[in-house]
Amino acid sequence: MSESDKRQAAFAVLAVALTIALVVFLSREQPTVPAKAASAAVPLVMHTSGGRLEVATVDNTESFKLEDAREILGIPLGTTVSSLQVQVKYRYYIDMAKEWPIEISEGVATVHAGEIKPQLPVAIDTTTMEVFTSNGWARFNKHDNLQKLERSLSPMLTARANGYKAMVVEASRKSVTDFVHTWLLNKLPHDGPTPTIRVFFPGERASGGKAALAS
Repeated sequence: MSESDKRQAAFAVLAVALTIALVVFLSREQPTVPAKAASAAVPLVMHTSGGRLEVATVDNTESFKLEDAREILGIPLGTTVSSLQVQVKYRYYIDMAKEWPIEISEGVATVHAGEIKPQLPVAIDTTTMEVFTSNGWARFNKHDNLQKLERSLSPMLTARANGYKAMVVEASRKSVTDFVHTWLLNKLPHDGPTPTIRVFFPGERASGGKAALAS
């Protein structure tokens, strides 16, 4: 091999070595960019047996009064007064759909629950009931007046149960959240994070990640 051929061979080997070194260098300099999946909501359907889910209770001592005043020809005959006091337990529930849709997006599970309803008739503890009734000065109907008050007890308790609904919204939300959380723990992969759960009742909308009344 001539001296010229040896130089050409040496240059060829050097060129190959430089090319390999350049490839290795560039592969080290360029950071690996991981593929990023597009964020999309994942719909789930929670199957239940239906029925009711109790979400809150309220214990209170309720008092009621019924007055009956009479007069004849402008002459007052007095006022019969009857009163009643009893311990009451209000229970609240939501109807469970047999297929309850849950939407999971960006680590948040959104649940639209049913309306909060009072369980009727309202439960009372009759052993705690205290009654009082007295006639007006010219009246003799104290027992009838008390019976009338007792007959009206159920509708009055129903009205108060509906009036207390606003008090139990957050307690109800926590109950539904706990129920859904337990279900998700059984359905989602155990090695993955459990999503944050947001529960909305009818008439509410999302506001800063929380529930708010729809305007």
